[in-house]
Amino acid sequence: MISRKEAAAFALALLVSQTVAASADPMRPASNSLPVPAGVTREQVLRGDRIFHGEEANGKCSNCHGWDAKGTGNGNDLTVGSLIWGDSLAMIKATIMHNMAVVPGQDGDLEPADVDAVAAYVWALVHQDRFR
Repeated sequence: MISRKEAAAFALALLVSQTVAASADPMRPASNSLPVPAGVTREQVLRGDRIFHGEEANGKCSNCHGWDAKGTGNGNDLTVGSLIWGDSLAMIKATIMHNMAVVPGQDGDLEPADVDAVAAYVWALVHQDRFR
């Protein structure tokens, strides 16, 4: 049997470890090593990464899909190798356009070229394990 002091110390250690784990920033996928879809440039994938993470075009993708693109309660995991609506570049772009129409402004201030770049980045995330 453990003492109250030992139980309290254990509870404190558990609380601290959970707090530290929750505050740790998830890793951002390494975009330089991601595959590039046909008809797209590496620069478009890199730009899509910057938009996804809010560094350009007021992108807000990571707010729902997570900094690591592994999803949140509001957005799907984009790293699992398949998407609900399809994982082709055209379907990813169509999904982004649909989301922008359903909730205007939720995705940032994206222009058509920005959508193309984000679609390329998401395609690269979805297909990254297939090209290793």
